[in-house]
Amino acid sequence: MQDKIIEQIEDKLFREGFYKTTMDDVASELGMSKKTIYKFFPSKEDLVMAIAKHFMNSLKNKIVPALNSDKNAIEKLAELINILATVSEKVSTKRMEEMKKHFPGLWNEIDSFRTRMMYGNITKVIEQGKAEGLFIDFPTPIVMNILVASIRNVVNPDFILNNNFSIIEAARSAFKIIIGGIVTEKGRKVFNQTINKI
Repeated sequence: MQDKIIEQIEDKLFREGFYKTTMDDVASELGMSKKTIYKFFPSKEDLVMAIAKHFMNSLKNKIVPALNSDKNAIEKLAELINILATVSEKVSTKRMEEMKKHFPGLWNEIDSFRTRMMYGNITKVIEQGKAEGLFIDFPTPIVMNILVASIRNVVNPDFILNNNFSIIEAARSAFKIIIGGIVTEKGRKVFNQTINKI
């Protein structure tokens, strides 16, 4: 029943807002009493947290197979950006700002999730790219820290709103600048062919 509630209400909350949507709205959308919903989610914050975790898990289920495919490292990272592009259609800058402002605990969860995902998965792709001769042999921890710091600071509601970018524009630009800066001559050819696909 919990999963059913999450799946049925997720799009509404992403579309209309986590903060603005009331539990009365949720009950009306689901055609159920608030009492029934509160059995599974004792507060609105619990419901919002469950929806965010469900969303993060479904994102992880797309990212991990893409990064474990047989493609070269540059193609894998381009695929990752394309996955994020589809996600950013759902998670607008407004939703990110709302989470950060009204649900700081949730924002911290999201921030630590994306940091874990980057360190846990992209590290392997950077190593793969070096083995393929596509990336310069810079120390991987330094490359990763630059990448993670950039994503955390650029794909961030404050930065995006102050600079009038969309989430995906910010992520694509950060990717092109950082990956473009670590490619070898061989990698540059692959990078230039791949860059048009993102």
